[in-house]
Amino acid sequence: MTFNKKAIEIFGVNCGTWSLMEYEDYDVGDMFSSALTFINIQIEPSQSEIKSLRKLDINIYEGVGRIFAIDDYGNENVWVFDCGIYAFSIDRLPDGIKSSSFVKMRFYLVFDEDRLWQLSMNGEWLAKAIPGMVYDWKIKDILIWTREGEKGEKYFENLPVAYTSPDGEIYKRIRGTDAYNDTGGYATNYILICEMI
Repeated sequence: MTFNKKAIEIFGVNCGTWSLMEYEDYDVGDMFSSALTFINIQIEPSQSEIKSLRKLDINIYEGVGRIFAIDDYGNENVWVFDCGIYAFSIDRLPDGIKSSSFVKMRFYLVFDEDRLWQLSMNGEWLAKAIPGMVYDWKIKDILIWTREGEKGEKYFENLPVAYTSPDGEIYKRIRGTDAYNDTGGYATNYILICEMI
C-alpha cells in the first residue's frame, strides 16, 4: 500500500505523563499541530524503494521509506524517516544503515514536544527546511495505561478494558488527560487516537 492521507488517517500516538505535565492536558475533540518523532523497534535495509505505511497494532507501525541523517545533536544523530509521512528521531543511526538508504522499520510514534524547532538542517530550522513535517491533528479517543492495584493510583475500576498491548499492558478509555492526578505520581503512558486533518 502506498501511503496517502485517505488510506490511513487515524493514528495511535504515544504520549507520556511528563510531556503532558510540561505542555498541556488534552480532551477528546481537541485539535493541535505537531510533528512526529519515532521510536524504532526494528530496522533493516529494504529491497523495496516504494514508500509505504501500515498499522500493525493500535500504536505500532511498519513502514518502508528513506532515512536521512540531517544533523548531529550532541553525541547523537538527527534523522528523518520518510515513508509517505515524515517523522524524526534523535538517536544514533543504527550500524549498517546509511543516510539516504531505504529501510523497513517497525516503530512507535510520539508527538514532537517542540524539539523540531531546536533542530537544524544546513543551518536552517528543520521545521522550515521540511515544512511538511508539522501535521494538524484532532483527538478522537484517549487511552491510559493503568496499573491496577498500585498504591496511590486512580483505579479506573469502573471502566472496561479498551486495549491490551502485546506486552500485556492494560489501557482504559478516558475523556481527557489529567497528568498530575491520573496516575498517583508515577509516569504512565497515554495513547492518543488522532485523526490527521
